[in-house]
Amino acid sequence: MIKKIPVLLFHGLTGAPAELQSVSRHLRRAGYEVETPMLRGHGVDEATLLKTGWRDWTAGAEEELMRLTADGGQAIVGGLSMGAILALWLAERYPDRVRGVLSLAATFRYDGWVVPPGVWFMPIGRWIPVLNTYRFMERPPYGIKDERLRARVEEMMFSGSVKDAGLPYMPGMSLVENLALVKRVEKDLSKVTAPVFICHAMEDDITHVRNAERLAEKVSGPVTKLYLHDSYHLVTVDQERNKVSQASLDFCNNLCEVAEPGAAAA
Repeated sequence: MIKKIPVLLFHGLTGAPAELQSVSRHLRRAGYEVETPMLRGHGVDEATLLKTGWRDWTAGAEEELMRLTADGGQAIVGGLSMGAILALWLAERYPDRVRGVLSLAATFRYDGWVVPPGVWFMPIGRWIPVLNTYRFMERPPYGIKDERLRARVEEMMFSGSVKDAGLPYMPGMSLVENLALVKRVEKDLSKVTAPVFICHAMEDDITHVRNAERLAEKVSGPVTKLYLHDSYHLVTVDQERNKVSQASLDFCNNLCEVAEPGAAAA
């Protein structure tokens, strides 16, 4: 039997672990140990989130990776949107501990068709007081193409259930911190030598599919791609989530087989 490598998955900015439930459940049923921690500052309220920044998020991610690989083994890391950026951060800095990367709708540029103009001016927000309190409200379709599911998620999002659905808006300063993280990760993508699974929706409303192509071109490790034609940004939640979950499992299984050459299929 092939030894399963533990999997560490991160949710997106202002999101929650629930958005990874489909993938994590699929992997657990196949025998994988899967961790989906709440990122620091998330799951409470805006004030708590604003007390944290990219250094806190990466420190928390590193702490989780160290714990999972404390026995000297490796882990598969991944995430959705900003969570994928955090996974790539780990792959760049801990190549000996990262066996592979699940990059789900990685967001390097907020250039999707629903994003308001001016997002890329946000890095100067630190020095312009009015921008310090700016919020980017979530806008339809909320990253979800499935209309019935979208309605349920919208209801949860605006009900105050932050722990389960995340915040219904993105604080401007949190976006500034996110973009600072993206800048650091993007310049070192060539240091990613582990295999990378890239999943992206062709109609992503938040981040254009060229983000996936840019990632594929810059990493040094082998790349597996899955482009979706019936989903928006939240690929782990939307109507092709089962396809995403199965492809993620296939990727993880392949990594385990390579780790133990000649082993029989689990």
